[in-house]
Amino acid sequence: MAKRPQTGCRPTFTQRVARGPEYEKITYNYVTKLYNSPKNNTVVSMIRWAFHDFVNGADASFLLRSDNFPNNQSEKDSISQVGMRNSKYVGDIKLAVDAYCPGVISCADTLAVAGAAAVKVMGGPYIPIKVGRRDSCISLKSSADKIPRSTATVDQLLAFFKPLGMNTAGAVAMMGGHSVGRAHCVSFKARLYPKLDPKLDLKFAKKLLNRCPTKIPLNSGFNPIHFTYIRNDPFSPLTLDNHYFQELLKRHGVMKVDDNLIWDARTLPYVKLFAKDAKVWKKTFLLTYQKLSEYKVLTGKQGEIRWKCSLLNKK
Repeated sequence: MAKRPQTGCRPTFTQRVARGPEYEKITYNYVTKLYNSPKNNTVVSMIRWAFHDFVNGADASFLLRSDNFPNNQSEKDSISQVGMRNSKYVGDIKLAVDAYCPGVISCADTLAVAGAAAVKVMGGPYIPIKVGRRDSCISLKSSADKIPRSTATVDQLLAFFKPLGMNTAGAVAMMGGHSVGRAHCVSFKARLYPKLDPKLDLKFAKKLLNRCPTKIPLNSGFNPIHFTYIRNDPFSPLTLDNHYFQELLKRHGVMKVDDNLIWDARTLPYVKLFAKDAKVWKKTFLLTYQKLSEYKVLTGKQGEIRWKCSLLNKK
């Protein structure tokens, strides 16, 4: 028999929580310990997990395995989810929160709060998060396939984010999450081979070539080019700051989707603004994260609250 929920464990998704609810403390403590461990890069992944969940509706559909659905593949099988490892840590946080608020805080809530905790732990702003989401019972690979790829143009990027309620400033601000990201060679090899992208700074291009010397990736078996990576921000790779934008202006954008931001009149002004003023970027990032975390949420009797985030509840 499940334990009775503790006081303060009845979220209704009507207002953002003030700092300090127990389930938030549990999540922040877990993320902080992880950040101070050899597994600290997992904290970086938490922002990416949250973002990938938000873009199809903040409903934890991203966490469902395909074996939940005999007739279709889930979002986890999308090419956009390559490198999305260690999502089991979301389940660990959910278990810890369930010990205090059993069956009340959803996997979708856990993703949103864990992502916000990761932002704060890595030097970003504190982001108040609404809770009270329900978890989706549907996950479609085709939905995740729409997430912009590493080669996306500015037109494609803005067209994707517009239906989510994001303006140009918000889209550029969210790209700043790449400050703590890393790019695998396969995601930018087209900028190196068969010839260098002329928009790359030459010294920086040589650095990329040294890191990713393989010209043609293999089609099968272990292939180092799929696993070798470079940090987007070599100076503070585990700190969420505005170095990402400063590096873009030096033509040090690793992936094409990053570099494209400085060659478009719609996005360049925001790159310059955020490179100059970290406070403005953090405020814009905060507001955009909140907006995405509240996109197409399930509430009331919609969906369910999963006990295990990768599996649908047994009926």
